[in-house]
Amino acid sequence: MHSRGSLRMKARQLKIKMNLGLAKVAPLTHLIPEKPRRAVRDALIRITTPRQYRPYRPPVSGGPLTAPLGINEFGMFRAESGLGQGARLYARALLDSGIPCDFVNTHFLDFLPQADHSLDEHLSRTGQYAINLIHINADQMEEACNFFPHRMFDHHYNIGVWLWELERLPQRWLKYFDYVDELWVPSQFIADAARKDTEKPVTVIPYGIEAPADPCTRADFGFAEEDFLVLAMYDSNSFASRKNPEGAIAAFEKAFGGRDTQAALVLKVGNSKPEELEALQTRLRQSGIRYYLVTERLSKPRLNALIACCDVFISLHRSEGFGLVIAEAMLLGVPVVATDWSANVEFMPRECTCRIGCRMVPVGDAYRFGEAAQMWAEPDIDEAAAALRMLQENPERARQMAEAAKSHIRNQYSLRASAEKMKARYDELASILK
Repeated sequence: MHSRGSLRMKARQLKIKMNLGLAKVAPLTHLIPEKPRRAVRDALIRITTPRQYRPYRPPVSGGPLTAPLGINEFGMFRAESGLGQGARLYARALLDSGIPCDFVNTHFLDFLPQADHSLDEHLSRTGQYAINLIHINADQMEEACNFFPHRMFDHHYNIGVWLWELERLPQRWLKYFDYVDELWVPSQFIADAARKDTEKPVTVIPYGIEAPADPCTRADFGFAEEDFLVLAMYDSNSFASRKNPEGAIAAFEKAFGGRDTQAALVLKVGNSKPEELEALQTRLRQSGIRYYLVTERLSKPRLNALIACCDVFISLHRSEGFGLVIAEAMLLGVPVVATDWSANVEFMPRECTCRIGCRMVPVGDAYRFGEAAQMWAEPDIDEAAAALRMLQENPERARQMAEAAKSHIRNQYSLRASAEKMKARYDELASILK
């Protein structure tokens, strides 16, 4: 059954499509050279479509700013997803920085649960400042910005916050550099990828990690108190091929399968799809390991409590643009076993985490957002299994590693550290844009 808000959104989307008029011929301008082509396309859209229903276009460049200095952050602040969590972390850093700021919620993806209301008191319908921080991936920008009038982007300084997991951006994303004046990204890994295709400024501003947890015990989740619990988790919307839960299952199976042990694998799956869940359950049953499968939706504090109840967090991912859950597990004092490749290595010191070696393999057709020629990691299952056994057999060493990792995240990836980096870049922009 559709909610009233969902029906209103669908009606609005339909109205936009009905009012595009002759703007549909804009794609035929591909026969014209690039710069005049864009001018012709935008002219057609302006002439044939009522202003309030025009699709978003690249912002006017070089025009005067029409609003006071400050930052409007656009993001999916209520979405229960990694991108939503990232937007909220940037928002909290902005609030801590002292920069004048507004937050504009974008809720154009109906399939994402919109149940996080932690920033509701700060949300605004219209941003009032001259700088826009658009925390939406490049391929979603047109759809997201369709919901707002052009005046909110034209004659503003537009900063994109893009998340990406491979060493090159998709070629189809490159046109979206026209939509932004610069990028902010949470990892050097993404910055390196972006700088291969743009000369626009790319500023690295890591997330300030927070992990508030409900006061839950193992009994609240139905876990046995005496079990050695190894947690793996992924969201189906982030694609199992990238998160690689099979790697975690295989490593656990190799470490503890067929042995007289109280070890159990906890597998948390978000937004599970029926066919994917059925295949996962079949795989777990056939493995012969002890496991708990958690599929219900959990609030962020309760999810953090689930992490804190476990003895190890394992992520044998093939690529990460940041690796939020890994950082959150470290802050919660849980030993981490994770692939030694992509953005997560930036905040995982070798002396207090288990970084698992890997070989690079072609992405092929395993990840629809990537391109076949790109490469990603295939983690070493034997090495991961050895790390799991070491942590089980050496609880004092595991505790010391976890404490050191917790201290590292608390000191180097705090909300204050993120806010200071934002303020430094904002001050540079303020001096330029005055």
